[in-house]
Amino acid sequence: AALDQDGTAATLDGLRREVTAGEAAMRAADRAAAAARAALAAARDEEARLRTPLADADRAAQRLDTEARTLQKLLAPASGGRWPAILDVITVAKGYEAALAAALGDDLDASADPAAPAHWDDTGAGDSDPALPEGVESLSRHVRGPAALLRRLRQIGLATASDGARLRALLLPGQRLVSREGDVWRWDGLTSAAEAPSPAARRLSEKNRLGDLEIEVQRARETVEQARAGLGAATEQARSAGQAETKALESVRETRRRLDQTRERATAAERKASETASRR
Repeated sequence: AALDQDGTAATLDGLRREVTAGEAAMRAADRAAAAARAALAAARDEEARLRTPLADADRAAQRLDTEARTLQKLLAPASGGRWPAILDVITVAKGYEAALAAALGDDLDASADPAAPAHWDDTGAGDSDPALPEGVESLSRHVRGPAALLRRLRQIGLATASDGARLRALLLPGQRLVSREGDVWRWDGLTSAAEAPSPAARRLSEKNRLGDLEIEVQRARETVEQARAGLGAATEQARSAGQAETKALESVRETRRRLDQTRERATAAERKASETASRR
């Protein structure tokens, strides 16, 4: 039935259908808003969860960096030192620090600079020098440093504490044996038992520790960056979720406003239809 005689196109049935559709849209908007709130809460929880790993990784990186800087200062050549000791330019495999320190002793304090009063000259590889006893490994395989050291290192063999005395009898002049613990057996009979680590051995160990620390520091920094990137992504997700919630809430308000307007129109139309029917 027509609502009035003014040519209004809308019918009461049409408005009722609009109300029904508006109520369905309202329910959908409420569900979307609830989902947006839940997504925002989850995103914020994830953001908060990722802050702890980042803080932990950052503290670990700072601790390692502090330890590395401390060792760097300890290992730095003495200020004013004109000729650095050859010890400072040697790299020895881990576990062989005491052996090298015991084998060379104070000779490690000499410089690799030919201008130094006490220095190491490069006299070649010593290809014609006698070989170590058969089966005895040379310490040179575990040390990297100036070429001037090679000839000396090739004449230093590695032995266990139990085999040193026996193998010493096979040494030729100029040769010596050393254990990883620091025992020394020299070709001329001089024998030295391992004692507490010497300053040179400790310095070599600290150099190796510094090398390990530099790798650990790099890995720790990479972990920090990964954690920071993860937190950044979570923060961005929380920001996006917040925007989505804002839009969802705006949609709820707009949908409710339209529904209220439609209901008002429907109510007015019903009242008018009733009045018209009464007049008729």
